Amino acid sequence: MSNNFDVRCMSLALNLAKRAQGTTHPNPLVGAVLVKRGNLIGKGYHKQAGLSHAEIEAILDAENNGKDPKGSTLYVTLEPCCHTNKRTPPCVDSIVKQGISEVIVGCLDPNPKVSGKGIKFLEKRGLKVRVGVLNEKCKIINEAFFKYITTGMPFITLKLAASLDGKIGTLTGDSKWIGSEKQRKHAHILREKVDAIIVGIDTIIRDDPRLTIRLKKKSMHQPIPVVLDSRLRIPLKSRLLTIHRSPLIITTSKSSPNKIKKIKGTGSKVMIIDMDKNGNIDLTKLMKKLGKLGYTNILIEGGSKVAASALRTKLLDKIVFFYSPKIIGAEGISMIGKLRIPTVDQSITIKNIRIKSLGEELMIEGYV
Repeated sequence: MSNNFDVRCMSLALNLAKRAQGTTHPNPLVGAVLVKRGNLIGKGYHKQAGLSHAEIEAILDAENNGKDPKGSTLYVTLEPCCHTNKRTPPCVDSIVKQGISEVIVGCLDPNPKVSGKGIKFLEKRGLKVRVGVLNEKCKIINEAFFKYITTGMPFITLKLAASLDGKIGTLTGDSKWIGSEKQRKHAHILREKVDAIIVGIDTIIRDDPRLTIRLKKKSMHQPIPVVLDSRLRIPLKSRLLTIHRSPLIITTSKSSPNKIKKIKGTGSKVMIIDMDKNGNIDLTKLMKKLGKLGYTNILIEGGSKVAASALRTKLLDKIVFFYSPKIIGAEGISMIGKLRIPTVDQSITIKNIRIKSLGEELMIEGYV
């Protein structure tokens, strides 16, 4: 049973973990704090794959401040690892060596190499261990890692910005700017969490987007742009081909070898994926391939055809829709293309809905 003090300490560890959003790939986000006699003596978080884990950072912070971790309580958002990987030793060894007496864990690690083994290791060596303080919140910050480590498939979010009547563009195709600056800032925060951003070729031709993170604070990474372009129509002067070091262009075997050569000449990568029964790029095969390449967290940003394709294939995990106080009308471009749903009871249901007000705009997120 957790008390208010436990909740406060784990909340601090969670906030520390979130500082590294977008930089720990393929590792999870983890934060940790050390408490002794009711006082905070050390804190830390995992900053980047290959660097020290959160538990070690908290121990080092305590020692740098002249504090002895012996007899302290460690709060950590994710079960400490008990295996040696290519770059870092198991955290449980350091926890025991430092004489930490109690470990309070937010949630278990679903990685088969850990998954309860870290808890058992500590308990066998006489440490008190409790699991489940802010369990759901600790799971949510690593929902992409959890899916990837158990299925090999990336966690996929669909983000769309639309008018109140569900349009992402006018009858002429104009779509700038449906959302406000505040809404766009939230969209960039979403981008900061992912490894890759997927868009369809129509979005590239219509908007020529940069697909970068543009926040006041300097982001430590930029997600890889992935363009679905079955006939390789992407203009060679597209901004993302010049801004990004190696964007990924997904096409089919029907594309011109000469155009493929020109695209590669820009420094971009070209991946050939089979078409599905509807004549589109097979998203299921693409996501399996991206998973094998180590992509854990993917954001789909449109357009309407890509959104519909993702929903039809049942690949989506989450949706984030932004609605601005504008009405465009039936002739505008719908946010989601044809799904061929015959009856209401067969419609796609979104669960665990959360609605957030952004001034006069709304952000709605939920799970598919």
